[in-house]
Amino acid sequence: MPKIIDHDEYRKHLLQKYFELFSHKGYLDVTMRQLAAELGVSTGTLYHYFPSKKDLLEQMFHMASRRDSSAVLDQIQDDDSLAHRLQVFVDYVRDNEKYFQDIVLLSIDFYRFSDSQEFFTVMTEADRYYGNTFVEGLQLEPELALVANIFLNGLVYHRLVFPETVPFDELAHHFQEMFVSYVKARHEGGDNSP
Repeated sequence: MPKIIDHDEYRKHLLQKYFELFSHKGYLDVTMRQLAAELGVSTGTLYHYFPSKKDLLEQMFHMASRRDSSAVLDQIQDDDSLAHRLQVFVDYVRDNEKYFQDIVLLSIDFYRFSDSQEFFTVMTEADRYYGNTFVEGLQLEPELALVANIFLNGLVYHRLVFPETVPFDELAHHFQEMFVSYVKARHEGGDNSP
């Protein structure tokens, strides 16, 4: 009896392995042939699932954004306060900080060595998905949700560069207090403009 392969699961498996390899060696420094050898598959198999390295990267960002979104939104209930909702985002980023730092490095690597239009096409789709997750998860208008998204992205980047001098929990706590107070005051005042 022939072996039955779940192609979607196999693709996800390859994407996870790809992410680990590319985040450590760099987007440009690994060829499809090297990638296939590292993953233990034939080059033909790799090309069957991913016609190019750009397609690999695109699908990796697609998979990551959906996985991260589900992981966060599954922890939020409809009646949760804004403070709790924001804490879920902060906890998820803190608990997966190395992973998000790897995404930052991959993004920079891809940006430096690709056509700018190609980069923005790939990254815009992932950014839109993450942005919608913040809007839905925080139950805020896009302009305010973007502030939280940008803060957490900036914190991940700064801790990548200055891990010893940028305390995650302390800075996240200060941001959360300011952000929740600002949103509350803004909504109580009836100001919903950006």
